[in-house]
Amino acid sequence: MRAGWRVMVAAGVVAGFVLGMGAPAGAHRGVLPTLHADGRGSVWVTLAWDDGHPVTEPGLAMLSASSDGGASMPVTALRPLPHDPATLPLPGALAAGAWTVTVDVAAPGVAYCSARLRVAADGVPETIPCATPGTAGPAAPVAAPASGPPGWLVGALGVAAAVGLGALWSRRCAKRRPARRFASPLR
Repeated sequence: MRAGWRVMVAAGVVAGFVLGMGAPAGAHRGVLPTLHADGRGSVWVTLAWDDGHPVTEPGLAMLSASSDGGASMPVTALRPLPHDPATLPLPGALAAGAWTVTVDVAAPGVAYCSARLRVAADGVPETIPCATPGTAGPAAPVAAPASGPPGWLVGALGVAAAVGLGALWSRRCAKRRPARRFASPLR
């Protein structure tokens, strides 16, 4: 009978911890790219988590571009700077002209960005925050998720449910077992 209680209480404690756990503190939902250009052909992308935290893992993205004059840049891998994993520069530069640049981010999260850039000898630097999927403008701050019951409450309810199930199980098993009769050693 005691073994049943122990198993049920242990199962309740484990269930309480599993059900009571929320998202880890370091969990992020998505990554937001920002496209930068110095106006003279250098282009780079910076990455940030959509909750505002900095990206600390190395990023990986692909960039392609086409100019209004018919020139194009094939898909090119953007790799992070050694000292800044969230900055991904384009190796090389774009020629003078008006360009449509497309960036597909593959790591540490998935994101997409498309923007128009102007490249000239006396070019003006540009910073273009990319829109989150489903929005028309720059990324808006993400609202905190609605909070549910505290984890300790869910855990306590799990333990209480396990204890209740353990009591029912013990009663059921006790009714099924025949009474033990011990043989006297003197007979």
